[in-house]
Amino acid sequence: MPLIHFIKNSLKWKSVIIFLLLVTIPSGIIGSIVLYQSNKILKEQIITTTHQNLGNMESQLTNVIKEIEDISRYMIYSQEFRDFMTYPAVTGEDYNHLNQVRSNISGFFVFHQSEKDYFHSVQIEGENKQVLSVGETVEGNEKQWVEGAKERKGEMLWSSPYQMYNQRTGQDEEVVTLFRVINNLYNITEPIGLVRIRLDLQALYQQVTDGFTNEQHQAFLVHNKEQNITSSKFGPDFSYQAIINNIHTEGESFQLESKGDVYYGVSRYIEPLDMHLVSVVSETYILSEMKDIRSTFGYMILISIFMGLMTFAGFVVFVVRPILELTRETKRVEHGDFSAQVKVRSNDEIGQLGYRFNSMVEQIQRLIDNKYKLEIQNKHSELKALQSQINPHFLYNTLDMLRWTARLEKAPNTSKSIEDLSTLFRITLSQGKVWIPLADELKYVQSYMELQKRRLGETFQYAIFIEAGLASSIVLKLMLEPLVENSFKHGFPQSQENKNITIRCYLKGDVMIIDCSDNGMGIDKAKVKHLLHATEEQDSYALKNVHDRITNAFGNHYGIEVIEVASGATVRIKVPWIKDKGMLNQLIEGDDR
Repeated sequence: MPLIHFIKNSLKWKSVIIFLLLVTIPSGIIGSIVLYQSNKILKEQIITTTHQNLGNMESQLTNVIKEIEDISRYMIYSQEFRDFMTYPAVTGEDYNHLNQVRSNISGFFVFHQSEKDYFHSVQIEGENKQVLSVGETVEGNEKQWVEGAKERKGEMLWSSPYQMYNQRTGQDEEVVTLFRVINNLYNITEPIGLVRIRLDLQALYQQVTDGFTNEQHQAFLVHNKEQNITSSKFGPDFSYQAIINNIHTEGESFQLESKGDVYYGVSRYIEPLDMHLVSVVSETYILSEMKDIRSTFGYMILISIFMGLMTFAGFVVFVVRPILELTRETKRVEHGDFSAQVKVRSNDEIGQLGYRFNSMVEQIQRLIDNKYKLEIQNKHSELKALQSQINPHFLYNTLDMLRWTARLEKAPNTSKSIEDLSTLFRITLSQGKVWIPLADELKYVQSYMELQKRRLGETFQYAIFIEAGLASSIVLKLMLEPLVENSFKHGFPQSQENKNITIRCYLKGDVMIIDCSDNGMGIDKAKVKHLLHATEEQDSYALKNVHDRITNAFGNHYGIEVIEVASGATVRIKVPWIKDKGMLNQLIEGDDR
């Protein structure tokens, strides 16, 4: 009960409870629901992609099988194949015809072998004892498959994977072969030959899976009876029995384990080859994809909570705090302290309330103060106002009088120096203007350097270069002179005879660059960087003042930076190109123009 009473009488704690009930708890609940649904959808998408890849691979493998079977069908209807297997070899003309047919058939299979990497070799045996072998020369026991094909009497027989010795490479190679007895076209019960079309199993796997497998999605060819698995060299290691058992018990979708990692698998049965085409995806990969989504939504939840905190903080700062301050200052007035004032931070209803409170307290204070104090304060204010109304034209007129007096007395150098000094004063005061044309800024710097040249004589030279069309550009007043002054103060040793300063003004895209270069003893880049971010006043504080003025006006992308040069020092000013006053009014609203 005391806690409820405390919350009931505290505006701050009421705000905290409202924030928890309306922002934090709903954000957590909604974020959890969205995260769960996103993970579920992502997992389904990955499994669906695995099914799609498997379907594409199945289509590829089916096309290969159909293409090989079509070749065997073609042999039945082709006159050349029938001639090769049945034509008698008696006369020389018979041999010539058989050699021509042999050459044509060899060309036919060489073409297929060159077009298909998985096409291993072909062997044709005719009833006329003619034998043709095309492709790799191999040795091996194929007796059981030959007998099986003869028992089928013309039906196609696909073998299970078996080893054949390649005489060219000297290695055993795994093949799968189509065996078929070729029957007479006009007497289908009469066999005229036997054909064997061998396919390289590993090359066939590459052909089928190319473009559909990667580190995350792997595929296998698993024979239904023989303990044989064909896969890539970099895929996960599964036992034959584990895959077959899962296929037989779980169906097309199942789970596997390898080295502690779980894989989701899907399979399709390829009936002609008596093989299963299997595609798997790692659970680790699925979780990693979910991890990215979880991280993203986690960040979103944190951002939403942060934004809620910012909103709550804004509510406390702009609503609760002014009301608490008003309550505190009201108690001061209640105890007779009429100096109480509320800080007005806005023009909304809360700000107007504070403003009215301050006006009320001031009105009460004026009624209490006596007439004598008011009169003394009015006199003091009038005196300060008179002191602040000094007209700078008196100073300009005096300098002009001295300049003309110097000319009359035939002292042109003195007259020129006074004229430069007058230019400095006019631009420095300039009726409180903040923005001036670039031409006036350069004129100010030129007058300053002319005065330095009078002091230093021939030991100092300067040059000013400006790109055409930039003279009327608008810049901040007095942003270039501190750079030149810094060269005299810190850049040139007193003993240096030849002092040079070069100023270049040019455009780089929409940015106006002003480089101030000298041939002095150089500048410490790290020191200048520290200076530009210093809070206390120190030597060359004018550089920081210029940098702060630029960044305050245009942002942190602009300001002062030191450029690496072989000798001397180059300090660069970067400001946006303000072509005229109209563009200035669009760029900076509310500032002095």
